[in-house]
Amino acid sequence: MKKMKKGFSLLELIFAIVVIGIIASFAIPKYLDTKDSAMASTIKRDIATATTSIKSHYLVNGDIAKISDAIALNETHWGIEDSKITYKDNGKDCVSLEVKDNSGTKTLELTVDSTATNGICKILTADGIKSTIYNLY
Repeated sequence: MKKMKKGFSLLELIFAIVVIGIIASFAIPKYLDTKDSAMASTIKRDIATATTSIKSHYLVNGDIAKISDAIALNETHWGIEDSKITYKDNGKDCVSLEVKDNSGTKTLELTVDSTATNGICKILTADGIKSTIYNLY
């Protein structure tokens, strides 16, 4: 009588790998979509916070020399300049907030790339975030 070896046959291993591959083909894209949706939600919250903070700073102080005086944002996600903050998605400007001086009237301009065909910009546009100009009083 032959003694059976303990272990898996090659056929069983191949079958297990195929099943794992099929599951991964469904799970990985879903995971990436969830990650982008979470980042879009974070960016929407950052936009609302930044807009409110900049307006409040201008209202209290009557001027805004640098955006960093009014708000501190996560520099991992946002590029911060003197009068402009920018979020880049895939190396391309996706969202920017800029304080501009138009003939003595200061405005806060929110610019959203509505031409994006994928990524976080597309999610933001689909969620109704669009380019807007706010007057600072």
